[in-house]
Amino acid sequence: MAGWEGLQRLTGVMRPGGLELTERALRASRLSAGSRVLDVGCGAGASLALLAQWNLVGVGVDVMPLVGQPGAAGGAPRLVQAGGQRLPLRERSFDAVLAECSLSLMPVRGALAEFARVLRPGGRLLLSDLYLRRPEQAPALRALALDGCLAGARGRDEWLSLLGDAGFAVLEWEDHSAALRQTVGQWMMAGGAPEQLWCGGASCCSLDAVEQVRAAVAAARPGYYLLVAAYRGASAVHGEDQ
Repeated sequence: MAGWEGLQRLTGVMRPGGLELTERALRASRLSAGSRVLDVGCGAGASLALLAQWNLVGVGVDVMPLVGQPGAAGGAPRLVQAGGQRLPLRERSFDAVLAECSLSLMPVRGALAEFARVLRPGGRLLLSDLYLRRPEQAPALRALALDGCLAGARGRDEWLSLLGDAGFAVLEWEDHSAALRQTVGQWMMAGGAPEQLWCGGASCCSLDAVEQVRAAVAAARPGYYLLVAAYRGASAVHGEDQ
């Protein structure tokens, strides 16, 4: 899987914007030293090490088996193997939740409800993820065999509506689509084909589907966002994820 491995060697992380975007989110969130931050989809732990450098107390969650994290000052952070939609953590136990290019991989309503449950009132939600700049093309994308972030991408208005339903007030929304374009370029430099990046793996795109994927991606115009939201209190989340 040359693309993913090469991209991580080039950037240290496997998402647009890298740690620079994580630091931008942390500055915008204005968290106090010692604040507890839950990193959902923490992967290899690059952001957990960064949280330690910011004197924040990080806890990592990932669906994949977790091992010790590199570079965390003051001891390794706590790690939990779980999905974002079912967090085995106490309610109201975190000052912030961080989810970088991971929410679109989860059942979104269930995950947002869990984020709200573990956050203290006024707690911050720091998100970066894909969005569709032409959301009317979402049905065409979802009809394809995609299993990466793009499969869960939505238009800006839909993201904001989901956050509002879960009890979050968006404080800042920034477009960082240039970072996504840079990541695609880095992926290609690392030996990956663009359609493999969008599919989430080398095996999910057959040769017959490549042109279909290319056309659907071009029509939907994927972009990348960073947002900071505040949990404003109790909310009811109803219905099943699609």
